[in-house]
Amino acid sequence: MESNGVTPRPNSNSNRPEALTGTEVTIASTNHITSNGAPHGRLVPTTTKTCIPLVFHEPHVETGFRQTDQPWTYYLFSLFQIHNECMNVWTHLVAFFVILYRCWSFSFEFDFIHDPYMWPLGAEFLTTFLLYAFSSGAHCFSNKSELVHYTCFIVDYCGIGLYGLGSSIAHYWYCMHEDIFGTFPHRFAAPGGVLLSSLVCFCCSVSKTFYKRPYPFTRRLWQIGSVMAIYAWLIFPILYQLYLFLFHNYWEPSLADHFSQMFWFFLGGFFFGSDIPQRFFPGCFDFVGHSHQIFHVCIMMTSYTQLDAVYKDIQKGRQELYATEAPTFWGTYGAVLIGLCINFCIGVVFYNLSKRKIADEKQQ
Repeated sequence: MESNGVTPRPNSNSNRPEALTGTEVTIASTNHITSNGAPHGRLVPTTTKTCIPLVFHEPHVETGFRQTDQPWTYYLFSLFQIHNECMNVWTHLVAFFVILYRCWSFSFEFDFIHDPYMWPLGAEFLTTFLLYAFSSGAHCFSNKSELVHYTCFIVDYCGIGLYGLGSSIAHYWYCMHEDIFGTFPHRFAAPGGVLLSSLVCFCCSVSKTFYKRPYPFTRRLWQIGSVMAIYAWLIFPILYQLYLFLFHNYWEPSLADHFSQMFWFFLGGFFFGSDIPQRFFPGCFDFVGHSHQIFHVCIMMTSYTQLDAVYKDIQKGRQELYATEAPTFWGTYGAVLIGLCINFCIGVVFYNLSKRKIADEKQQ
C-alpha cells in the first residue's frame, strides 16, 4: 500500500472510509486530490448537489455530480466513470459514430465533393456531425467551472441551430414536391435556414444566460419557440407531402420514414420539456433513465430515420433532380459556413455576458 508519509494509529477506525458520514465522504473525496487538482491514481468521486454551485444543479437530480475545478483530462476520463452526465455524453457520442458510418456507406453511392447535386446531403451530414460533437463535448466538460458551463452549452445551442439549417437544405432539395420546386420556400431554403439557425443559438443562449435556477417556464419558451420555428421551416416539404396524401391520395415512398422522424422529434420534445420520469421519483434516475437521456436517444433516432427518408427521396426523384439547376456552394456548404460564423459571433457575445454575470454574482 502506498504511504502518504503519516503513520496511522493501529487501533483507530476514524480513517476508514466506511466509517465516514455523508459530509465526511465529501471531505475525504476532496482529500484525494493533489495540490494541482489531479486525482491520486483514480477519478475524483462524485458528490451530491449540496456540494456544487447552483448553476450545475438539475431538476430532480440529487447525486452523481462531478467535482468542479479539476484538470481537463479529468472530465475527459470521466467518460469511463459513472456520473449523472455520463449517459448524456455517450448517447450522442454513439450517435456521432453511427452517423459517421452512414456517411461512409453513402459515400460509395454519392459524391459529396465533386457532385453539386449531392452537396445538400453533404451539408446535412456535416451539420449532424457538429450537432453530436458539440452536444457530447458540452455534457463532457460542462462541470469544470461556471464559465465553462455557460460556454459549453452556448456551443451546444450553436450545434442545434446548424443541424436545423442542414436539415432544411436537404429537405428543400430532395423532399420538395415538383409542384413547389423553384418557389419562394425552395429558393430561400438556405437563407431562411441561416436566419432561423442564428435565432435558435441566440434564443437558447438568452435562456441560459439571463435566467437563474430554479428556471421559470419562460425560459423553456425561449428554447422551444426558437427550435419549433426552424423545425416548422425544415418540415414544410414533408407537410406538403402529407397534404397530397390526405387530400389527393398521393403516397410518397419516403413518407413513412418522414412520419417516423417526426414521431421521434416530438417524443424527444415531450421528454425534454416534461422532466418525466425523474419529476415523480427525484433521485431515482440520476444515472440512467433521466428524461434528458431519453431526449438524446430520440434525437439520434430522428436524425437516423431522417436520413432513411432523404435517401428514398433522392432515389425516387434523382432523374428529376439532375434535370434542374444545380445547387450552389453558397446554398449548401457555404450556407453552413455562414451560419457557423454568425453563431460563433453570437457565442462570443454571450460568452462575455456570462463572464460579467459570474463576476457580478461574486460581488454580491
